[in-house]
Amino acid sequence: MMRKILCALVLLSLCGISEAAQRRLSVVIFPTVNSTELEVWQSKYYPFNVLEEKMSEYLESLYKTSPLIEARVLDEAAMNRWLSGSRSGDDMAVQLELYSAVMKDRHVVGTASTGRVLVRIRVFDRARVREIAVRNVRGKSTRFTLDDDESLFWVDAAVAGLGIPFENGLDLFGLTQTKYTGQKMSRPTWDQFKVTSYWQSIKNAIAQAHRESLDQVRNVIRSNDPGAKFAGNDTFSDSYQTVGRILAPTATATKKKRDYIISLGKFANGSLDGVKVGEVLDVVRADTYVTVVPEDPVVVLPKVVGKVKVIKVYEDNAVVRVIKDSKREPVTLKDLVVKKTGITGR
Repeated sequence: MMRKILCALVLLSLCGISEAAQRRLSVVIFPTVNSTELEVWQSKYYPFNVLEEKMSEYLESLYKTSPLIEARVLDEAAMNRWLSGSRSGDDMAVQLELYSAVMKDRHVVGTASTGRVLVRIRVFDRARVREIAVRNVRGKSTRFTLDDDESLFWVDAAVAGLGIPFENGLDLFGLTQTKYTGQKMSRPTWDQFKVTSYWQSIKNAIAQAHRESLDQVRNVIRSNDPGAKFAGNDTFSDSYQTVGRILAPTATATKKKRDYIISLGKFANGSLDGVKVGEVLDVVRADTYVTVVPEDPVVVLPKVVGKVKVIKVYEDNAVVRVIKDSKREPVTLKDLVVKKTGITGR
């Protein structure tokens, strides 16, 4: 009897292992793209930029917190091999892009350091080897450091009296000046940078990008399980992928056929981002608001004012026709046109 029970337990455990192995997902991480001028040196003895490498490694560490995901970072050569066909056993690929980084210091009693970054994460499909989703996320972090230890006794009064907002709270462990991390260089070294609010803002953005990509990860896991029902609403959300602008009306445009030339074409921003005949693009106009927060003096919110359909495509431009707008806010010159990417299962 005991032997039968042990055999049953072994079989159940093997089934569980088999099911877990079947659901396990392999994610490769392409080298991070840095479109900003921000650089971080390895050290003063090794003055080469390591910021992109550190960003990829941090994203890898986030994926590895899940027992269902295997993740590894590829170098540029390995990425090219993966794109050319060497991707056996992998399910999907992701790539980060740092495309905006604002680092500011404000001196009030001490130093309030604020980092604000914008990060883009792209998801690539293994089967068709193309970009299938993109999300834009932001990260922000503020750290306050006193000029000296003697200022500690009136910090509370200063904060209460001046009404200084600390969105992330006071960094009590780093409230007084941090330990010496080496002489200042033309670029910060990694030891200097990793304890700043600037790196924390980048980590916050990467963490948000990681969360955004998990919907697609779950879809791939479900598609690996023949018995699982695919949840259509649990998908990678739509996001703006390619942005262009309405440049001019065509020579044959009329009031009824409002045709425009746009700054997107077959090879706009690379073949992955090109537009095709028949695609419907959103027309977006930005609303600008002035705030009372010094760190964010202006907020720009995009608003969709219409839709256009692509009727002709050239290498660098295309012709679109207005198919939806309002008399109150008609589509006009200089409006933005955006191509959105939607995602379903594999």
